[in-house]
Amino acid sequence: MKTIIINISIFLFTIISFAQPKVPDWFIKNMEQSIGTWVTSNDMYKNKNEPFDAYEMQWEWGVGKQSITGKLYGLIANKRQGFFWEFRQYWDVKKHQGTIVQYGGDGSIGIGPLVMKKDQFFELIQEFVSPKGEKTTHGHRSSFKKGKLTTTSYGISTNGKWTENRTYEWSNIKND
Repeated sequence: MKTIIINISIFLFTIISFAQPKVPDWFIKNMEQSIGTWVTSNDMYKNKNEPFDAYEMQWEWGVGKQSITGKLYGLIANKRQGFFWEFRQYWDVKKHQGTIVQYGGDGSIGIGPLVMKKDQFFELIQEFVSPKGEKTTHGHRSSFKKGKLTTTSYGISTNGKWTENRTYEWSNIKND
């Protein structure tokens, strides 16, 4: 009887394991490439209201390497001056899509799907909700090429028109 129960348990575990949806290779590769500390110059956008010389993003693995978490800081003279966003990237098994959630220092929350448009070129569309309940939609297009990460941010109007905001080229200074 004990042997039958063990065999049934192993059989059920095997079926359940095979039934789990597979996270696509492109998404796993995207998370692997993101790990580390990334820095970009803010020289083109620096002004009296935005005095930061550079920005720094740090990405690390979540528990069990099933997600990654990140933080975005402002830098002045290579010293952190502000913490702006916290991120989590994971595969949503129910929706069958990559998802990025970000939490702002002001209480804003953004969430949306990350999709691969073509090899190493990604698009993210997020709906943001401010602490006052105001909703906006923003997009990001990014690519990994030759050890660099290029990101461009966009505002997206209610009729779906994308308006480019900024482009940054990030260097990974510490790949953990």
